[in-house]
Amino acid sequence: MTELSPAALPGKRVPEMSGQRRLAVAQTTEYLLFVLALALFVSGGCTRVSPEQNRLRLESFDYRGVTLDGGRLGRQYEEVRRDYLAISNDGLLKGFRQRAGLPAPGPDLGEWYQKGLFHIFGQVLSGLARFHAGTGDPACRDKANLLIHEWGRCIAPDGYFFNTPQAASPHYTYEKMVGGLVDNYVYCGNQEARDCLSRITDWAMKNLPRNPHPWCVEWFTLGENLYRAYLATGEEKYREFAKVWEYTDYWNRFTGVPNDIFANPPLEVGKPISFHAYSHVNTFCGAAATYEVTGDERYLQIIKNAHAWLQNTQTFATGGYGPLERLMPHDELIGSLDNPFIFKHFETQCGSWAAFKLSKYLIRFTGEAKYGDWVERLTLNGIGASLPMSDGRVMYDSDYHPGGARKVNTQDAWTCCAGTRSMAIADYADLACFHDRHNLYVNLFTPFTIQWSHEGRQVVLRQRTLFPEDNEIHLTVSVPRPDRFGLFIRKPQWLAGPAKALLNGQPAQLHANTAGWLGLKRQWRDGDRLTIVLPMTLEWDALDPQHAYPGAVRYGPVVLAVGSEGANPGDSVNPRNLSGSLVPVDGAPLHFRLAEAPLLVARPFYEFREGERYFMYLDPKWSNRISARDFTYDGKWVWGMSSEAGAWAECAFTGSTVGWMGHRSDDGGRAEVMIDGRVAATVDQFSQAPDSQISWEQTGLEPGRHTIRITILGEKHPESRGNAINIAGLRVDDPDSRSTLGGPSSP
Repeated sequence: MTELSPAALPGKRVPEMSGQRRLAVAQTTEYLLFVLALALFVSGGCTRVSPEQNRLRLESFDYRGVTLDGGRLGRQYEEVRRDYLAISNDGLLKGFRQRAGLPAPGPDLGEWYQKGLFHIFGQVLSGLARFHAGTGDPACRDKANLLIHEWGRCIAPDGYFFNTPQAASPHYTYEKMVGGLVDNYVYCGNQEARDCLSRITDWAMKNLPRNPHPWCVEWFTLGENLYRAYLATGEEKYREFAKVWEYTDYWNRFTGVPNDIFANPPLEVGKPISFHAYSHVNTFCGAAATYEVTGDERYLQIIKNAHAWLQNTQTFATGGYGPLERLMPHDELIGSLDNPFIFKHFETQCGSWAAFKLSKYLIRFTGEAKYGDWVERLTLNGIGASLPMSDGRVMYDSDYHPGGARKVNTQDAWTCCAGTRSMAIADYADLACFHDRHNLYVNLFTPFTIQWSHEGRQVVLRQRTLFPEDNEIHLTVSVPRPDRFGLFIRKPQWLAGPAKALLNGQPAQLHANTAGWLGLKRQWRDGDRLTIVLPMTLEWDALDPQHAYPGAVRYGPVVLAVGSEGANPGDSVNPRNLSGSLVPVDGAPLHFRLAEAPLLVARPFYEFREGERYFMYLDPKWSNRISARDFTYDGKWVWGMSSEAGAWAECAFTGSTVGWMGHRSDDGGRAEVMIDGRVAATVDQFSQAPDSQISWEQTGLEPGRHTIRITILGEKHPESRGNAINIAGLRVDDPDSRSTLGGPSSP
């Protein structure tokens, strides 16, 4: 049986756009007519409750009227749109149809989409709707319409809608479905989505546990989409149900300036608290939606304080946060870079999405440009630096370890991040520019075209730039007749000097407003061209302001990483003399050779490909270390530890002295050490006084390349409680290391 075609979908459909399916359609007359028709359709079919205007300082374009015209962000945007259009409809629907007893043809997507796990169906619906609103592509709308119609047939009479008879993570799955249905009602005019939303909400109001376990999957993110449902439909039941899920125990920690949010656990007294990172940032969007609906200033203060706390204590240079998916005290965040087995420093797709939403709320509510800086960092170094999706596998985590890291896509397909990716990338179009009644505010420096109606006149703004590889921003205004309004850009915190401007080729003075935007307010004429130069320089971004290391190098907002198969080159970069340590590579923007190790090149993190080894955080402490993650393991090892007799770990190194880094303990066992295939020692890791010193060291090796193998013997000291062996890495001394560190990185 073949898959259903969108043409087979019954019911009311938005008229297609004369066959136009690509972003370029935004510049055509047909597109303008489409946008007008869509707006009329949506306004006639969707009841929207608007918050009072004094709560909003700026508005986004709500995905409509903004197109991305190439550039890094535009190319990724198009790639992701195509990826999600290509997902099998029957595969997405299969579990629902099986549960409902309907014919269920097509592939089993498997992995995280399999039975018994929460599914990403709602996130996919959201992404498709937002891509449709941003591009006008009818294929996105038609696919979403078909999926909603077929899924709606699977909803049980009582409103039960999950893909298995026993719902897995019901709060999480319901919340994502609410978001997907609201988006399709608002952005695709899909009345069936509204009807389905009402049915599943009636089920949820009767059946979702009201006092879920503290670790129940993300119940505390429910409020945002329910408030969005209220704003979209005007139905009070969504507003009342949203109130149920307010996360006051956590939000109230941010009513004042946060001191130590990890003290006085709100859930179980005396038990250390740990906050899941993504969801405990995402929940602030629930507080933001509460403010948008109620106007209670307390919620605005909460999200402003939360943003400041996140920036000051939780984020890396990239804008990423949450090692091992946890918010944590700042000293533990710093320590996460020393643990050789922490390679999950940022849940890249979901974490970027939560930050995008929170930042957008704050820009709209406060009008302040500073909240766009986090968005920019993540579009360049977070989700914008992630690998393309492959068969449902995405780059779930970003790795920043100073012992060397690589980008990889998760082994599991269709994880939560695979769903979130579509929504986050679709949001690029809605984060690019904002407006108020008489001004435009450019937030992202990427090629785009914007259609803006100003006092009944159609204004078209085109931005062209090669940023960040080039620091010039070119803005061109098209108007049917002269029109007075303000044109501003975000004043980024990384500016290395005053921004300079040319208006139609002549020097112009930019004016800064109190909200952090730079620009001009004037009467614009058709074809006026504003060129702005944003000075950038190399900067050292230390994770701990009290210590230089570990630190990352940025050029403007772009985080650089050094490609190498050797050790951390931190001793080759002087934080106080970056211009002397890093030499620009001719003809390769944002590429810098290390002056003391000229075979090594620092270049944008976003350029690194899958499996390519890099060093983002530089630290001389790691310049003579090899991480335990660089060993090859045989047998049962967990985080560099094993008790299995015969299990071994092996690693190559270059140097005349090698030390096995590990800690002695009261359950330590014995292991055999071989260097280049010859037994060098038997090491006993037992100690009644545990320590983290070198377990064993060998000096006097011949210069050159060697191999060490550590094999567990299954023997122990009579007083030891076990025969465990642990490996934290190697410490290597090589006087000629400058010439043997790695090889040429790919410029």
